Amino acid sequence: MDDNKKNREDEKIVLFPGLVSRLVEKGMGFLKEKNYSDALSSFTQAVEIEPEHPQGRFGIVLSLIELGQLREAKVHCEKMLKEDIGEYYDVLQVYISLLVQLSEYGEVVTIIEALLAEDKVPTKLAESFYQLLHFSRQMVEAEHDIDHDIVHKSIDSEADLNKLLTSLNKSGSPYEQWTAIQQLSRINHKEVIVGFKQFLIEEKNDPVLKSIILQILKDLDVDEVIDVHKFGKTFSIHITSLEDVFHEKFGKLVLARLANELEHENPTLYAVTTQLWWHYLFALYPLTPEPLDQHLWAAGLYKVGHECNGIEVDDSEVANLYDVDEEQMVISAKHMLSLEKEVFQGVSPFLNQ
Repeated sequence: MDDNKKNREDEKIVLFPGLVSRLVEKGMGFLKEKNYSDALSSFTQAVEIEPEHPQGRFGIVLSLIELGQLREAKVHCEKMLKEDIGEYYDVLQVYISLLVQLSEYGEVVTIIEALLAEDKVPTKLAESFYQLLHFSRQMVEAEHDIDHDIVHKSIDSEADLNKLLTSLNKSGSPYEQWTAIQQLSRINHKEVIVGFKQFLIEEKNDPVLKSIILQILKDLDVDEVIDVHKFGKTFSIHITSLEDVFHEKFGKLVLARLANELEHENPTLYAVTTQLWWHYLFALYPLTPEPLDQHLWAAGLYKVGHECNGIEVDDSEVANLYDVDEEQMVISAKHMLSLEKEVFQGVSPFLNQ
């Protein structure tokens, strides 16, 4: 090592004893205050001084996640695993949650299959990993089943347009309907809008596909009041007044409340539960959960997330944790679970395409 560089490093240690610990403490404080940029800066400074500091490295990952820089967080997390820095399974859970959020389900399958084959997974995580493996396999299979050439096929004639509209409104297959929707969404033709409106009012049609069509109509700047039938209700909606599906304000409030108890306790479970919540909101769209109480729905979501992953919870304890009525919480949880099982069996795999 260069003598000058060594002297500088020795100088740091002598002049600033305990500096790394203080930087990490500052970083954790900034995280709690939701000041994620300053948190990242503090953790980064700590790691520059002590590259293998586990809390500093993990703090960088958490800060990047909160800043929405998921791919960069994934890279840091992967390095921690390869260098065996930090608590392995804590880091692994965060890494898998990042893969889920980035829709990298094939990698999730590979990792969990390898872990289960080695029979090294802690008992408390095994059931959650089995559920996550099943979910990820379904997503991978769905990706393989989709014929992307069909989805991106060009429309060359009026006959092609009529064929797609027939597939949309007379086909019994949600997959054929979804394929037609994807192609029709790129055609600027009044018959497409008519076809979409017909699909939205039909009681038998899938509610998730209706949500996709509503979002397409909003993206197309359609300025009309349109009738929609969902879950036994027929109502009128002005397309321009719709809030974007994945920026549902209430949805974010619920997830913020859920994160207080779950995000750091079990990041993988939090990531999967987050998807369940967006699935539910997507199916309801443009309707909103009733009542609009973020604490109630966060409690119900906490219950559903655990039970979907084979983890039993005590209803009264969860209700007390969120300070909500236990009976109402159970009702909200049952409604979310019923939609997840019934509505998304054949359609949800297409939402990530």
